Order: sequence, then C-alpha cells, then structure tokens
Amino acid sequence: MTAMVQTMGSNGGLPPLRHPIEACLSSIEATVDDVAQVRCWSLSDAELVALVGAAQRACSRVEELRLRLLAEADRRDAGKVVAATSTAAFLVAGQRTSRRTAGRDVRLAADLDGSCELVRVALGAGRVNIEQAQVICMALGCLPSEVSVEDRKRAETHLIELAALHGPEDLRILGRRIGYVIDPDEADAHEGRMLAAEEAQARAKALMTLRPRGDGRTRGAFTIPDAQAQMLQVALDALMSPRRHVGEQSGCDEAPDGQRPAGCDATTGERVDPDLDAERLTYERRMGLALCELIEHLPVDALPQAGRASPVITVDLDFDALVSGVGAATLSTGGAMSASQARRLACNAGLLPLVLGGDSVILDLGRTERFFTWYQRVALGKQQGGCVADGCARPPAWCEAHHCTPWSKGGDTDLGAGVLLCGFHHHLVHDTDWDVRIAADGIPEMLPPASIDPARTPIRHRRFRRRLPA
Repeated sequence: MTAMVQTMGSNGGLPPLRHPIEACLSSIEATVDDVAQVRCWSLSDAELVALVGAAQRACSRVEELRLRLLAEADRRDAGKVVAATSTAAFLVAGQRTSRRTAGRDVRLAADLDGSCELVRVALGAGRVNIEQAQVICMALGCLPSEVSVEDRKRAETHLIELAALHGPEDLRILGRRIGYVIDPDEADAHEGRMLAAEEAQARAKALMTLRPRGDGRTRGAFTIPDAQAQMLQVALDALMSPRRHVGEQSGCDEAPDGQRPAGCDATTGERVDPDLDAERLTYERRMGLALCELIEHLPVDALPQAGRASPVITVDLDFDALVSGVGAATLSTGGAMSASQARRLACNAGLLPLVLGGDSVILDLGRTERFFTWYQRVALGKQQGGCVADGCARPPAWCEAHHCTPWSKGGDTDLGAGVLLCGFHHHLVHDTDWDVRIAADGIPEMLPPASIDPARTPIRHRRFRRRLPA
C-alpha cells in the first residue's frame, strides 16, 4: 500500500504539476514553433508594420520574465549549482552571454526587483523595451539620496511616460534633467553633478590601443570621453567637408570653340581621374584619410617633451634616395617608410642634417631649418587662397607648403617657388605623374599626367581664373 501511494504521488497519479512560469515558457516555445515555417511575404505593409511592433512588445514582456528569474537566481546565488562563481559568470558560461551583457543584465535585474518596480511592470506590459528600462533605472539611480520615495516614484512614472515618445539616447538626456520634475530649484545643480560624475568616470576609463598589422597598416581602437570625441568629430568633419572632386566647379568649362579640356567627361563635364573624386569614397574611408591628415598637422613643437627628448620621429634616409624618391627610410621608432613619402613629409618638416661616418658615428650635426617659415605660409595663403588643385576647397590652414622644384634638387625656399597643396593633392603630386608649377604670370598650375591628357594642358584653380580679365 505504501509503495502504491509513493508511485501514485500526491496528485492521484496525474502527471507532476509544472510551475506556471515553466508552463508559460513551454507554451511560448510551442506557439513559436507553429509559425516557424510561415513566410512573411503574404503580409500587407500595414500588417507587417503592426506585427513588428507586436513582436517587439512580446520580446519586452519575455525579457521582463527572464530578468525576474535572473534576480531570483542572483538572490539565491543559484549559479553555484553549476559551479559558477557568480550569476554573471553563470550567464557567460551557461548561456553563452558576453561578460558585458551579463553584467548589465544582472544589474538591471536587481534594479527591477528593487527600487524600480514601476519600470519592471512597464517592461512586463511591453510599454518600454530593455534598453529604455536600463536608461530609466540608471537615471533613477543617480537621484540624490535625500529625494523622497514619493518624488522618486513621480520621476519614475514621468520617465516611463516619456519612453512612449523617445528612444534610449533621448531618454538618457531627459533622465539627466529629471530633477526639473521633482525639484526645479535644485535641478541645475543635480544635472551638473551627474555630468561631472559621468565625465570623471569616462576619463578614468579612457583607453587606446594601436596594433601594427605587419602590412603597412596599424589597427587602432579607443574609448574617450564624449567631449573629446565631439572635438575630434568636428575636426574630422572639417577636413572631410570641402569639395575635393573636380566636377561641375572644377575647370571643365567649355572653351570658346565648344570643346572641353582634356580629361573631362564629354557628357557630365567631370574630370575623368577617379583619384581626385574623394567624395566617392565611403564615409569610413574619408574619416580614415582625414585622421591621417589631422595627425600630420599636429604641432609637435608645442607638445610636451619627455625629459629632454622631443616628440619627433627621426628619419634616416640616404641622400640619393631623398633626391630620387626611390628607396626606403628608417624611422627612429623602428618602422620604415618609402622614400617618396619621406620626401612629401619633408616639405613641411624641420630638417636636421646629420653627417654620418661609415660606422654610423655622427660626424657633424646641422641646425634645423624649416623649408617654409610661418610667415611665408601666411603669405602663400594670402596669395593662393588654399589648395591650388582645381576643384579643391581646402583652406590654407589645412594645406602643406610644397616646393615646385624639390629642395633636394636645388629648389629655392621663397614665395615664388612654393604652392599650397592639401594632403590629398600633396600625395597625388609626390606619388603619381601629376606635377605642379608656377606659370610665368605667377599663377600656380597643375599638370595632369600624359595618360589623362597627352598634351598635359595646365589646369588652374577657378579662383585664379576669376582674376583673369574678361
């Protein structure tokens, strides 16, 4: 009899009762299985839009249930059942979650289980998504400890209402200003404290890595405070914004005989050379090129010195390679660069001639001489107005002074021998068959390669053509 009772169990031989949450999740999985093979193409546009929203709400509701379970697991330290050292470690090992996401979820689960009950209810009803819930909980967590429970609930309710109209990014900004809802008189001070705390944390966590790839490129990554990131963004945007391609405004006007200059498309009037059309590059590529240009223009003479060492990279280059542009140069960092790039950088660099003996002992040390002084650059900027390549709007401040006749070949350092070129066109002149010269009337001219224009017809920037008499 005893054995029969044990076999039948406490529910009279019926299948073991399942927990309601287990039954709910099983039902969800079974229901999703029913539509696993159903295609979406038969839905109308209106139905598709509505169902995307419905699916998002369903996801939010399931997320609330998951976080509710996670909070209970964390409270009991249930991860020890599978030998996990923490709940976050349990998620990483058992649920294949990233460490960052695991930590975020454990913190959010604790907030929803504790001081953010209204947010939990809203998430469970599908009124907010998990990102919005996280932002609201963070904002509430930054409220001063002296804020009353009533005011805290009022702030929580207000942010939940705002979530119906704003995404996580806007909600984060509004969360900083929640003080205006609960205590307008102290709101400014509260927002200031929040921003100061954010800035201090961001600065404490600032980092940057540079990893040479071994193929002439270096992969970098950084995390910096928002303020400095916005400064960098503005600088890079300024470098990317001027038009660099040579199209409608770039000297492809028809000649009096109705013919367009060589190198221009007969239909569109755009110059054929694709290298000058930087706007065809992707945004990421243009950002990368702008960063290179920004780095090359850093005022190294104004940077702090480490001990007696100057923050300058030295370049060892054979004189014949400097003259010819063929060969390689060795950097003081242990790296290398082509002789042609060394020549281009030398246009703006301070050169310090070192005469070495056969055993690389320094026999004589010259003094640094800049090819073009600051005053000469100002004068060139006044004369030429910026990059002299037709169609380029790069201003003088972002141009490099270039010798029409290289210094290594006896070129003079005077205003009559220098032109301003942006980094892009400076590369073009040094690395390709494009040339630049000063015409007899003192106007800079670009000479295209014979592959583009066999006659190498000189091209003047539009700003110089406007100066010509009608």
